Amino acid sequence: MRPHGVGNPFDQREAEKGLFIKNWLRQLVDDYEIVISTQMLIELRAVLGRKLQPSLSASESRLALAAFDVMATDASLVFDAHELAISHQLPWFDTMILEAAIRSHCRILYSEDFNSGQHFGDLEVRNPSQGF
Repeated sequence: MRPHGVGNPFDQREAEKGLFIKNWLRQLVDDYEIVISTQMLIELRAVLGRKLQPSLSASESRLALAAFDVMATDASLVFDAHELAISHQLPWFDTMILEAAIRSHCRILYSEDFNSGQHFGDLEVRNPSQGF
């Protein structure tokens, strides 16, 4: 039990990180063309509809997500992601996102799920909250 009026420092850090990411994403959208995978579209919809407070309605979420280009998932992408998972010993779900970025000819993949600075061909992984 915490004394009255004393917050959990972890909660405060998460709130600060969330604000940092929110502002960082706004800047990215203004400066770059953003491509996301089908998996990221699903995750973002979940965040906008459930985790974000106040949550967005379905129509508000659709409008917010319309700014992104989406790399659709097809059988070929799934099979190539499977090969990436095996060859790089990575989780399959993560390689679905990675393969979508490669196919989109992205130069940078922002993710907390890979090692920052890791390269896959011409694609570089960066952790958006590293050093936060």
